[in-house]
Amino acid sequence: MAGRRFVSWCNVTWERYTPFFPPPIDRLTLTPAWSLSKMHSSISRLSAIFLFLVLVLALSTGCVEAPLPETKAPGAVSQPISPADQIAQMKQRSDFWKNFQCKVRVDVNGKTAKFSSPALILVKSPDFVRFETFTPIGMTATLFVLNPTGPSLLIPSQNKLYTAKSPQILVRRFLGGVNLPVEVFSRLLSATMSPEQLKNIQSVDKGGLLRLISKSPTQYIEWQLHSGALERIFIGTPQFEGQVSYDPPVQLAKESTPQTIDISSKDWQMQIRVQQMQPAPTFQPGVFHLPALPGVQKIELE
Repeated sequence: MAGRRFVSWCNVTWERYTPFFPPPIDRLTLTPAWSLSKMHSSISRLSAIFLFLVLVLALSTGCVEAPLPETKAPGAVSQPISPADQIAQMKQRSDFWKNFQCKVRVDVNGKTAKFSSPALILVKSPDFVRFETFTPIGMTATLFVLNPTGPSLLIPSQNKLYTAKSPQILVRRFLGGVNLPVEVFSRLLSATMSPEQLKNIQSVDKGGLLRLISKSPTQYIEWQLHSGALERIFIGTPQFEGQVSYDPPVQLAKESTPQTIDISSKDWQMQIRVQQMQPAPTFQPGVFHLPALPGVQKIELE
């Protein structure tokens, strides 16, 4: 049935096709004895012609030179990726990692605290973030969520729920004085750019080092790429000034994920070791909202 469907789709029928094969043996008839000599003569002539054709074909085949395999000249290198192509790859990458989840290890040497903890991070750009750290026995240590209603920080061991008008207020409380904007953090984690940054990007190519620059009257961000891989980022905003480095550099191919991310400013340092990371097209509705817990003390920070 499959063959018939294919043939009808091509507007051809098997009945119209006549293969060019000799007739089957059972269709041959015996030759009378009085014509045997004539048959032997015809066969001899046909054999001679056949042998002649085989000889000509063999000679002509031997005279044809086999094509030489393609080889690259010694020291030849592949063509570098153009700035426009790298920007296009970054856009594809940013679209691919718009929503993602990752399992990481976070080490913070902050201005007011130091800590090291495993964490699970969920991001649904641009307005939803869940950042959950765990104790050594796997219990929730802190849970930060950001959604359109605002940011919240739950510390179950203290039975306290912190809220604030700005997520940066809770981040400083959550990460020992780290003043990193949440949106910037999620982009650094996935090694991507926001749509606004991609619209206003400028490129400077200097001998294999590509600098992609997004700037406005209030901020300056520069991505440095070498051989099609993101090595470091320099950030200057009213909320945060510092730099980011990736070890090893992150390839621009959309499936590539960071391994070790070092973020630093003059007052603190953070290292993120990515253990697992994958895109997440959909999330459960309640993951970006805190559960209703009885008896929790609510505290508003300013």
